[in-house]
Amino acid sequence: MRTRIRPADPAFTHPTKPIGPFLDRRGAEELARERGWQVTEDAGRGWRRVVPSPRPLGIVEMAAVRRLLAGGAVVLAAGGGGVAVVAGPDGRLTALDAVIDKDLAAATLATAVGADELYLLTGVECVLLDHGTPRQRPVHRMAPEEAARHLADGQFPPGSMGPKITAALAFLRDGGHRAIITSAPLLRAAADGVPGAGTRIERSSVPAGQLT
Repeated sequence: MRTRIRPADPAFTHPTKPIGPFLDRRGAEELARERGWQVTEDAGRGWRRVVPSPRPLGIVEMAAVRRLLAGGAVVLAAGGGGVAVVAGPDGRLTALDAVIDKDLAAATLATAVGADELYLLTGVECVLLDHGTPRQRPVHRMAPEEAARHLADGQFPPGSMGPKITAALAFLRDGGHRAIITSAPLLRAAADGVPGAGTRIERSSVPAGQLT
């Protein structure tokens, strides 16, 4: 599956997505010189290469996805975000060294097929506010404007819950009705609306431009 991106996406001037093995600093810096990589220290675990993580514009193979869905198939698509591609002047697609965020790719795909709900699975049961502090607490329901405010306040870091909240808000902004964030074991309960299962962010009467 290929995912279209903008060649001038700001992510290309500020690569942030760690990929590949953990290295010691000396080894990482040698590879950076040899191969033109950008490297960074990753959460105290070692040094890694970082690449851009541009926002997805659309899925190239959407026509095939729609045909499969229309035929009653269960479609697995955009795994890992898909291969990042840009279109040249002649329309030919070229792959770039970039990692598409899987949650944003899922939101893009869900919007393209006209989905009403988006489920984003993670390793925790629900969204947590003040994560890792004595004030940590679960939140099971949020209005989009509340989620956007917490995101802007830094409650959801880019390396953890941030991409899922961003994807949920993008999906709601583009016409989706409900986004649910939860773990795989709680998926059925969250889908059934069991109280306390997962975090539900539901579309409400939000002024145009409020969801970013």
